[in-house]
Amino acid sequence: MVTVSTSNRIRIRAKLTDTQKAARRTKLVKLTNAITTAQDAYHEEACAIAKDNGRSLKWTRKQLYTSRGVFNRRSANPWNAFVKQKLDEENKGRAPGERLKLPAFIKAHSSELTSTYLHLSSADKNRLRENVNTYRQSRVKVTRANPKTLQKDVNATFKTMQTEWAGIQARTGLEGMYIAVRGDVEQYHEPKLFYTAKVGSFIKDVLGMEPKRFALKVESWVVGDFDSGGTVNQRLSLTKLISLCRQLIQDGLDIVLPTLKHPPKKKVQMNYDNYEGKIVETYGVTLENFPGTVRNPGKIGQREDLINLYDLLFKGTCSWTKLANDELVARIAKNKERQAHGEQIYKARKRQEKASIAKSAEMVEDTDEDSASSSEDEVDSLEA
Repeated sequence: MVTVSTSNRIRIRAKLTDTQKAARRTKLVKLTNAITTAQDAYHEEACAIAKDNGRSLKWTRKQLYTSRGVFNRRSANPWNAFVKQKLDEENKGRAPGERLKLPAFIKAHSSELTSTYLHLSSADKNRLRENVNTYRQSRVKVTRANPKTLQKDVNATFKTMQTEWAGIQARTGLEGMYIAVRGDVEQYHEPKLFYTAKVGSFIKDVLGMEPKRFALKVESWVVGDFDSGGTVNQRLSLTKLISLCRQLIQDGLDIVLPTLKHPPKKKVQMNYDNYEGKIVETYGVTLENFPGTVRNPGKIGQREDLINLYDLLFKGTCSWTKLANDELVARIAKNKERQAHGEQIYKARKRQEKASIAKSAEMVEDTDEDSASSSEDEVDSLEA
């Protein structure tokens, strides 16, 4: 067998003339100008839609580009249109409660439907497709945000990304991190954070915070839009302020408890009603620089006070700290002294009332009749 070796040939292209170069450049400039004009027109249209309907420009752009309810529509299926048409003919004249359902109808007339559909011509199938397209165009399209669908999409995407990052780090030895947070208060997905060991130590030692707290700070900055000229009062509603304050307090508690010498085995929920007894004295941690007495943000009431609390929590001025042993002993003694002077420090736990179990008719004893019969027997014995 003879082996023929071929050398790698270099493709030589003909040199362009000045006229050809000018024509190619003119074509490129024309395309660039057309795209720029379309982008400017799109931006103006998006701004007009957002202004007329009271929506943000970011939300409007997302709907124009990624809304699954408007785009990504499947092509019309003639079989589905055919079955729907037969079902409507079968249910014609029936009352709403007596109409057939699609699964039951297909199961009962499966062979008949299949046989009839196979005898349809291409023109009949095209007519069915046109009917579906006409029906779709006549429907009123409603554009709405779907944050739960976006949350599932983000979780699935970043689960795959984390596996890929772990494989890349193990294969190449690279050190790095990625962080992704929600871009709007109307979204539900949690911050996504992946980091290697050295990057984690950098965040803890240099930045002085846990990686999870770092991700939460990034999320608060992005969601709060602090780089704009607006204020918190203009951006967040009262309900959202309360929710964010509670979330920041709970996240801080989740971060500090695992660093204890004997960390709890289960997640500890923040207890506002019995804060001193269930949180401070039990775990030896306290929420420093809380304005006034530590209480549920929902019971603060004033919007200005909530904004102040949110700013303190976001900047880290109000944060969880661990108490030393002597500080914890002094705190417990002070709490008991305050409780003895009439101040309610420890909230009493509600007693569980025992449910009264009623006896059945066969098991109920009539004590009055028994006592009456016994007294009659005593009287008879005395008369005898």
